[in-house]
Amino acid sequence: MNMSELDIKIINYLTENARLSFRRIANRTDRSTDTIINHYNQMRDNGEIRGSTVVVDIDKIGYEGIAAFQIDASTSDDVNSGDILQTLIEMPNIIVATKTVGEHDLLALAVIHNVKHYQKISRDIAEIKGVKNMTSCIWAGNEKILPKYFII
Repeated sequence: MNMSELDIKIINYLTENARLSFRRIANRTDRSTDTIINHYNQMRDNGEIRGSTVVVDIDKIGYEGIAAFQIDASTSDDVNSGDILQTLIEMPNIIVATKTVGEHDLLALAVIHNVKHYQKISRDIAEIKGVKNMTSCIWAGNEKILPKYFII
């Protein structure tokens, strides 16, 4: 589906600030507020815009970092990577979980309080039925995972 230049501008403005009013976007694009609303509603109806989110500063709510887990699923018949994925999604502290194509089958990102917490999450993931192997890394500091980083 081809998006118009205006649609792309609307998405860029809302990605930067999901609370930006349609009137402000209209002023910045020299279009009417009704035009912006109509384009937004059409993108929402088409599934191009699925919602908005809140970006949390993990440091301010007690987390020290983020851990990335690259997970390999067992190839046995009684194991389904979808089941592993569902378990990951339901785990506390997992903020992103997805199937991947490449060297690993799944990727999970978790917010962590400290090294002990990271080790506990690692053990919990390793104990999920069907997890064959896992590698991970952590990064500390005030790094943020923002929706704008996921726009293609």
